[in-house]
Amino acid sequence: MSKKMVQGMMIGALVGAAISLFDRKTREEFVENTKRVSEKTVDLIKHPQQVTSAVKENIHEVRTTFEQLSDDLRFLSSKMNELNETTPEMISMIKETQEAFKDIKPNLGKGNDE
Repeated sequence: MSKKMVQGMMIGALVGAAISLFDRKTREEFVENTKRVSEKTVDLIKHPQQVTSAVKENIHEVRTTFEQLSDDLRFLSSKMNELNETTPEMISMIKETQEAFKDIKPNLGKGNDE
């Protein structure tokens, strides 16, 4: 981008922000948000250990969640493999059972007449 374009964008943003501050509610929200950000910044500067601890805790939680997810995916993968192996066997067993019942069905009435 050209230097003039960047300058134009910055000036436009500043003018837009200034115009939006004419609204009382927007101005109050801006002041409140600015105070909140500055308080948090001061807290961060005064207590960097808390930030470090919070970041470490979040990293630990993410790592734990990732490990649990990996374990769950491995479990699901193994179950899918089992299904892929057992499904053809089950289909074969069902077909054999179906054939056995076909053979038995015509002979059901013959055993009682003899």
